[in-house]
Amino acid sequence: MFRVSTSCLATMLGFAASCVGLVGCGNGLAVVEGGVTFDGAPVTRGMISLESPDGKGTSSGSNVENGKYRIADVQPGPKVVRISAVKVVGKEKAYETPDSPEVEITAELLPKKYNDATELKLDVAAPKTTHDFKLEAK
Repeated sequence: MFRVSTSCLATMLGFAASCVGLVGCGNGLAVVEGGVTFDGAPVTRGMISLESPDGKGTSSGSNVENGKYRIADVQPGPKVVRISAVKVVGKEKAYETPDSPEVEITAELLPKKYNDATELKLDVAAPKTTHDFKLEAK
């Protein structure tokens, strides 16, 4: 009877899992991750998108939460970056009833040069690109 120790079995399973992971990562796409700050403070709530400069390729995006973002399956190459973040400017009732819950009223936190009229660019390389965006109000 053939017996395998628990530690040997764990090592073999780990090796097998890493081989499967390598096969899946060979798709030519990239992971892009990093941080987003505005005037030195982490952006707590927002969105980031990566778009082809010619508008013909695929777009990818994700949420920005607590100053961090991670976008999987990004086509490598030059990208136009759009970042949007919200700030709470007030609250209002969701409905016109006495027991209505309140909802936040939000406004765009970042200048248009980071979203609608973006000046941000990034060259994405596979398998991983790490980039922090340090945005300023000026």
